[in-house]
Amino acid sequence: MKTDRISTSISTRVFAALLVGASAADATLVDWQNQVLSGTQPTTTLFTTVSGSAPVLFDVGALSGDSSFEFIVNAGDGGPSSAFLGNRNANGSQGLKFEQWMESGVLGVTNFGVVDILSDDAPPLFTDTHVVFVSDGIDTNLYVNGSNLFTFTGTPLQIFGEQGLAGVYNSDGSFNDLLDGNLLGFASYDSALRASEIATHSNAFFVPEPSAFVIAGLACAGIFTSRRRQC
Repeated sequence: MKTDRISTSISTRVFAALLVGASAADATLVDWQNQVLSGTQPTTTLFTTVSGSAPVLFDVGALSGDSSFEFIVNAGDGGPSSAFLGNRNANGSQGLKFEQWMESGVLGVTNFGVVDILSDDAPPLFTDTHVVFVSDGIDTNLYVNGSNLFTFTGTPLQIFGEQGLAGVYNSDGSFNDLLDGNLLGFASYDSALRASEIATHSNAFFVPEPSAFVIAGLACAGIFTSRRRQC
């Protein structure tokens, strides 16, 4: 009957949407991690969540010359300044800022004791975001969700070794410029990632491949529809 066909179609669409929604949150991070590990090999990775309420000291590797720093972040703009990563007193004395000092509302790079450099771009707030800083040893390019938004001209990244993650590490063992949220994933590279590879990583995070569970679920929904139509 017509009512059966309508209810079956609606049920199938709802079922499919629930399956996709249930799997996407887990799939996106896993797919991004797989892409990180399958292309240009990272020097270091951290695939566990780091909160600005509990920043950590992390060794990003013996980087020099070209370098890249990749993040999955979800944060707000609380506080006068907040950082993805940094070391105030050593190992390059630079910081990569989610919000640049002082409540600027934009992403930035800091050469501690020298200058705070602002981009033109506000970070997306309280939403999962893919951010990459890429340095060729002369300039630093900022990518957000796969797009090259800004170039810090004449500002190379000189970051290496132990750095604060989700905050800036100080020589007395404390942290400041705490991230108002979480880093969900991190990778460092001793090379400048290509724009095409950054886009691939970003797409992997935001457009996950359907899981076997989803495909099986959709197949079951199709079987269910077929049986209803034969009634």
